[in-house]
Amino acid sequence: MIFPVSVQAAFDDENLYLRLTFKAPADEAVAAQREEAAPKHEVKAAIMFASPQIEHATQHGCWLACHADVRSMPGADPKKKKYVEHGDLPGGVFYDYIQWKSGETGKGATQVDGHVAGERVNKGGKALTKAEGELRDGIYTVTFTRRLSGGEGDLTLTPGQTIPFGVAVHTDRTVWRFHHVSLGYTLGLRAPGDIKAIKQ
Repeated sequence: MIFPVSVQAAFDDENLYLRLTFKAPADEAVAAQREEAAPKHEVKAAIMFASPQIEHATQHGCWLACHADVRSMPGADPKKKKYVEHGDLPGGVFYDYIQWKSGETGKGATQVDGHVAGERVNKGGKALTKAEGELRDGIYTVTFTRRLSGGEGDLTLTPGQTIPFGVAVHTDRTVWRFHHVSLGYTLGLRAPGDIKAIKQ
């Protein structure tokens, strides 16, 4: 099953702003297969930016971090997380990974600023300033504010760049591999791209 996600982008001298808008469908087909009894988040939305050293990222997006031997796949190691083949953070072979989580009932939303290289790491990034989400009339709007540069695991983004990226959305309290994943797209900062960031 597929569903549309609208993507808008802008940037200024310090930050990149990305907005995702979508109606989250029910995922009843996988509800009985959930690996957790009570998933914490109704919806999670993530963006992964590929470093230039990741081959074929423009074609495959963040699918390159999904493998048959990672946890939750049939017969796989339950401790093995997503990874990039030949991933090497010091060598620049990684995905820069940011995520918004809708939050538990009665608790606020949370955000993740990490990376995926030899394995997925959900911390350490310094670029994500803010991830905000809103549900109105059945439509989610998720906005990321990300510095153009950060720390370890953060890609440095500069005008003139075209950056491969992918979008992933968990809906209806699904977890692990049960999420919707985009194909590969490109983001242009004053450069060609499937999505062109507007200079503010």
